[in-house]
Amino acid sequence: MNFGLIISYVIAGFLMIMIFTINYNVGFSNQEVTTTLIKKTHSQSVQDMIIHDIPKIGYEQYDKVGTIISDHGSVFVKADKHEISYYSDLSNDGTYEMVTWKYDPDKTPDHAQNPHVNTLYRTVGSDVTEITIGITNFEIRYYDEYGNVDTTSTAPMSTPITGSALDDIVQIEIEFEMQNDYTLNYRASDPERYVTTTWEKRFSPVNLRQD
Repeated sequence: MNFGLIISYVIAGFLMIMIFTINYNVGFSNQEVTTTLIKKTHSQSVQDMIIHDIPKIGYEQYDKVGTIISDHGSVFVKADKHEISYYSDLSNDGTYEMVTWKYDPDKTPDHAQNPHVNTLYRTVGSDVTEITIGITNFEIRYYDEYGNVDTTSTAPMSTPITGSALDDIVQIEIEFEMQNDYTLNYRASDPERYVTTTWEKRFSPVNLRQD
């Protein structure tokens, strides 16, 4: 029996296993990095829309003599955990219309493979946009006093907010979570794992300042 030949086969087998493992690990890491970057891009798109809309809560277009073109009374129509509706002239073109952000935790997009993904709606006037790129949670918190925008030093108001309490809102905090649409498991036997990214920001719209 040629023990040297046997040993060489054993060593070659170990080397092949090591090469396969390294290649698999590199491929998995690349997939994870790529997926993370994609979700960050999706998250940034949603962030940009929110950062554009929320600071303009209550923004009104004035005519040349300083009279408000449209007056709907309270700025807010609805203020709840998953939905906020308010009036604003987002485009600064004299069109004062209702803007709504609504998260439906029971509406999974038809194309979604991730069962945790639901639908976020952005409505401006009659124009409805469905955001179906991995939103798994979307929460809105309201404050009737100013707090540090980087801390939770103030307690949020209880939702839903109704009646005259709507006029007490001075800050709005939005937090959302996104996940990728497919599981990213190292082994087939691993539990389902999704790349998750979160974002949170507190806003102090200038038109809600209580002088």
